[in-house]
Amino acid sequence: MSEHPPGYEAEQPVDLSRPVTYRPPLAPEPPAPGRRPEERKEKQKKAPEEAAPEAVFGLVTVANVQPRTFKSTVARKLNAGLEPRHVNVRLWNGVGTIRLDGLVVADMPADPHGTDWRRQSWATDQLVLPVPDDLQAARAAWWMLDRLDAEGRPDLVRSALVVGIRTGGHRMLARKIVKTFGERTARVFRVKLPGGVAPDGDETQWEPLVTAVSQALKHLPSRNRPVMLPQRAPNQVVQLDSRRHGKAANQ
Repeated sequence: MSEHPPGYEAEQPVDLSRPVTYRPPLAPEPPAPGRRPEERKEKQKKAPEEAAPEAVFGLVTVANVQPRTFKSTVARKLNAGLEPRHVNVRLWNGVGTIRLDGLVVADMPADPHGTDWRRQSWATDQLVLPVPDDLQAARAAWWMLDRLDAEGRPDLVRSALVVGIRTGGHRMLARKIVKTFGERTARVFRVKLPGGVAPDGDETQWEPLVTAVSQALKHLPSRNRPVMLPQRAPNQVVQLDSRRHGKAANQ
């Protein structure tokens, strides 16, 4: 193994015993016919301009009430992909309250009662559901969609983006998640996390999800947006019963 860090080029030894040969400087290259030297220099200075980040407003909720569903991984990848595209992008852990100016990506905590996630569902602009190839995770995500339908947010169900995460643990279930959730939501994105680990340099497979969220935020319908997310309401408690919500795995 080289002792030098990557990208380092070791200097070659210089033989000072050899005589130095004089080389006259090369004559400058004549300008192209019909173009003055000043014009050529001006053209070389022009560099392609990068698109400036756009300002969008919205609350993106990454949620699954079942623990160990790679919510934080999805939220971090989404936040990292949106930051170069938009200004004032913030990653939030979903605890307490937060100002809703700019673009907020909420990494909601796992909660079988759904209280933290459900209290902000009315303010959410885009729902992202991580669903790994796990039976309980699929049932919990289906239960969340059922609650949204029952509580007056069917639009959030139809526009939801599902991240079908393939760990290699249950291939048949992974295919069923794509089919079943694809019939109820806007789109299902397939992401591979072998062994449940996100490999280095895997940003390419997250690009379709980032693009879909970015486009959805640009075309949000106009509505009155709250400045602050309200605190939890004590009556917003509905116990998750995964035995009654097994459609994602049993169909």
